[in-house]
Formats: sequence, C-alpha cells, structure tokens
Amino acid sequence: MILSGKHAFVLSHAPVKQDTQTGSLCVGQAFDAITGELRWQRDIPGVREIDLSSLFSDNTAASPATDGKHICFVNVGGSIQTFDFDGKQVWSYAWTPFGRHHSRQHEPLIFDDHLVVVQTPHQDLPLNLLDKGKARSLDANPRYWTHLQSFNVKTGKRQWVAEAGTSIHSTSLFGHLANGQAAILTGRGGGHNPLEKPYGLSLVNADNGKSIWNKAILKYPTFQNTCWNEQMACHFSGTEHLVLDIGTGDIRQRQSLTKQVAVCVHTPAGYTRKVNQDLNDYIRGYKKPITYQTNLLIGDYHYFMAHHAKMIGRVHIETGGVEYLQVPAQVVRLPDQEDMLRWDTTLPNDLRNAEGFLVTQDKRNAGSGWGHVSAPPPIVVGKNIYFPTMVGVVYVLRWDAKILDQRALLSISDLGLAGETWSLSGLSYANGRLYARTLKELICITTTP
Repeated sequence: MILSGKHAFVLSHAPVKQDTQTGSLCVGQAFDAITGELRWQRDIPGVREIDLSSLFSDNTAASPATDGKHICFVNVGGSIQTFDFDGKQVWSYAWTPFGRHHSRQHEPLIFDDHLVVVQTPHQDLPLNLLDKGKARSLDANPRYWTHLQSFNVKTGKRQWVAEAGTSIHSTSLFGHLANGQAAILTGRGGGHNPLEKPYGLSLVNADNGKSIWNKAILKYPTFQNTCWNEQMACHFSGTEHLVLDIGTGDIRQRQSLTKQVAVCVHTPAGYTRKVNQDLNDYIRGYKKPITYQTNLLIGDYHYFMAHHAKMIGRVHIETGGVEYLQVPAQVVRLPDQEDMLRWDTTLPNDLRNAEGFLVTQDKRNAGSGWGHVSAPPPIVVGKNIYFPTMVGVVYVLRWDAKILDQRALLSISDLGLAGETWSLSGLSYANGRLYARTLKELICITTTP
C-alpha cells in the first residue's frame, strides 16, 4: 500500500468466490486514506499465473508507485497499468515474465519522470520458454536476463534498460550520491541459479541506466534489501557483514555475524544479556542466508531479522559491534486473558481471505514467517523501527537504543487474531497514521480517537 495526499492505493488479487490456488488477474484499488472508502477499482491483468498468497510472494508483490499525479500498478505476472488519480487509464505495457519465481520483492521506483521496474525487456518471448526447470538450459544468455528498466511515467515510453542485470530476487534501492547523482544499487545472485551474471552488486546511474561500478561477489545472496547512503553500501554474505565504498564498490570493512557478538535471550527468569558470544551456541545449524528482505540501514546501524534464530540483530557500522535480541514468534491475545507469548512456534494460519476462502496451495505458508520466506520489510518512523512478520506480529523497537536488549523493544503488536492473520506487506506511514494490509483487511492505526 502507498499513500499520496488523501489517497491510499493498493494492488490486490481479483476477488475469488471459492477455494483457489493460483491466479493472474489483480485489481488496482484507490481508497480514501482517512475513511477507508473505496473510490475506484480497475483490473490489472497478468500474462502468467502463479501461486496465490505464497510465502515467496505472488503477482501482487510490487507496491503501486506514484508521482503525485499518476498511479502505476505493476502486476509482476506481466503488465503495467497507469492511471490518473480519478481512475482514467493513461498507458499500459505488457511483457512475458519469468516462470514460477518471477514474483519477488522488487518494488517499482519513481523519481522525476522515471518509473523503474525490473523485468525482461522482451515482449515476444514464448510463455513456456522460461518455465521453472528450463532456466539452466539457457546458459545465462543475456537475451533472457531481467534488467532494471525506466519508463516515462507520463507516457509509458521506455527510456533506458540498465547495462547490469538484476536478478528477480533483488530489492534495489534508489538514492543520491554526495555529488547529487541519482543512483540505484541493485544485485544478482541467490537461489534457483539466476541467469544474470556475475553475481554481486552494481551501482547504476538512474538517469541513463549506465553502470557506475560493478562488484562481483561470490555466492551473493541477493534476496535482501540493498542498503546504502552517500558514504557506503552494506550487505550480508554468509556469516559476514560487509561495508563497501559507495564511490568505488571496494570493501571497507568485514565483520563476523556469529563470532564475538552480544546476545540478549529470554529465559524462564526473564531476559539475560551476554557479550563475546558465539551465535552458533544459540541456534541450530543453518544453510540459508541470515536475513531475507528484512534489513534496513538507519543512522549508525544496519538492522535485520536473523531468520534462523528468531532474533532481531543490528551491526554498528562504526565499531563493527554485532548485537542480537531474541523476540517471541507470536503473541496470542484473547479477551479477558493475559497475553501469551509463543517463543518458538506459531499457531497454524487459516490462510483464508475475508470471504472465508482458502487462497493458497503451499503448506509452508502456514508457518511462522521466520526462516526461508520473502518476509515483509521494516520501516522507520521517527525513533521507532517496525518489523512486521507473515503472521501479523509487529515488533516495535527504539532504533537508536544504546544497547539492544529488552528495553529497546517497545511493543510486540499484532495486526489481527493469531492464526487468522497473514501478510507479506510492509507497513506504510503518512500524516500521523500507520497503514497495513493483511489477507483479510486494510488497517489504519492512529493515536487520534
């Protein structure tokens, strides 16, 4: 969901009236941001069907994007539909997307007159060419790569295709260099053998798509938010945290995420914090990346959810210090009863929409939202950082706390009943209100009665 003025824009699945596992059609919706009234709704067709409500996202994975006058809905199953704020269509574009794993967490970006998306630049590829299992036979042929692409937000004319490829798992980030140059940090790599090579990071000139630099990183886990500012880029690779010079891509700092760390864990007697610890003493063996789309660079800290440990972690960029805080997997709230914290497991989710229909086919979607999942990203509002999870739990922390312990954890909130709330959407903020969406509801949270 995104907010602009008094408008709240949402991309959802087309309504279903029976248990449904897959689909391609989405709907773009415009709501009144204050009252929640639906103002208009438009079909956003797709070319390729995919699992509905998958823990690895679906055709609704991309948030809408706006320049304040136009609203662009991207069905990552194969189309862009752009409207004015009254719902009149301005332009559209269709393409043939990748197979089952085309839908990831890459968000469309708008700046000046650019709408930047990631997709294959071809509209004429056969629909079955890129089905799951056939990618390896393409032998990394650049013709089939996905790239960042810029479209004129007013006309739909394609303005550039980035030189560097971008894997569908990547979440690129827009920003400005110290000299004012607009740039996008993007990446390649991850699971299922993405075609784009070499695996690693690229900083792209956002005005023309040319590469400012390319950094090859062996086994780069691209399914994380690319985080950078005027001085540095930060990323996670294996059990290390790396800081790169944003001007050159050269490595400035490497820090272990498991050795000599501070850990604050919950015991029957309450929280206890220990320093100079080995994280492997607190978690079981793992092979997957330590975080998925849940990292955010704010101030002197790089925050992340440590998916294997049900911990929220942070790296202090200046000192290299690494801290972890254990959090419960779920809070269960029932009328007239004390909150029950479940530390390791969550109640199985019903995975039903507001009409009561089952809208998924992957049993893993009923899990906790920790682990191997394209989890919703955090946001920062003032001094608070908000981490939502797939089961509707939201951890709120004071991001500038001097010590990451239980005192930094302001609340363990929820977006609905435990076992009946499911979401892969991040939170949005505007005009003193927080907004959220789940499989059943749109939610506006405010302190004003």
